[in-house]
Amino acid sequence: MNSPIEISSLEWDIIETYLDQNDFSEEALLADEKLNQIANLSEKIAHVKQVRIEIEDSIRQSKIKEFHEHISVDENDLKVKKLSTNKANKKVIWYSIAAVLVVLLGIFWMMQNSNSPEKIFATHFEADPGLRTVMGITSDYDFYEGMVVYKRKEYKEAIDWWQKLLPEKANNDTLNYFLGVAHLAEGNAEKSLKYLEPASKFSEGIFKEDAAHYTALAKIKLGQIEEAKQLLKEYPSEKNNELLKALSE
Repeated sequence: MNSPIEISSLEWDIIETYLDQNDFSEEALLADEKLNQIANLSEKIAHVKQVRIEIEDSIRQSKIKEFHEHISVDENDLKVKKLSTNKANKKVIWYSIAAVLVVLLGIFWMMQNSNSPEKIFATHFEADPGLRTVMGITSDYDFYEGMVVYKRKEYKEAIDWWQKLLPEKANNDTLNYFLGVAHLAEGNAEKSLKYLEPASKFSEGIFKEDAAHYTALAKIKLGQIEEAKQLLKEYPSEKNNELLKALSE
């Protein structure tokens, strides 16, 4: 068994200084007076070299270990981030599914309630096509001008023309009928009833059943279903019977 090599701190410094130099030739070794004064120089140089190698290797291993630990921590962070991202993505997916379900339920509800007042009104309302626009006597000028724009579905302008005639023809069934239909076509059910009611104002004319039809539609739009049914029963016609059937389903 080899006895341990004893090297003083001064000798160690001298040998390390020599090893750190760029020239490791034998000539450089012989030329260094300090080195030549060290006993068993070759063995001590070899020993210092070995120790340095072992220290460098230890440092290298330590750095490798530290690097792997850092990578492990990063991977764990990444897993946490992925987990957080996955959770966030799952929330988005569930919210999207919930939104789609709400829409589908809404559609289903609408289909199940196909006979709702709004649906019935939209299905059955169609404005009266109007009268022939052949102007007769001069006093009918405003009425027929209104009929021209009415037939172009310019209901508001037609109402403006016909309103001029009301002071003198407040009880005229034709004027009241078309004013009522025009207002209903404009979406104003309450105003339409102002001209379409009472039904007695049309009892002797050609608009009796049609006036009842539009009056019932106005009431349906306002949610007055039972009143609409009663009116349709009192003034039967083909389209009034169809509307009554839709209300009864």
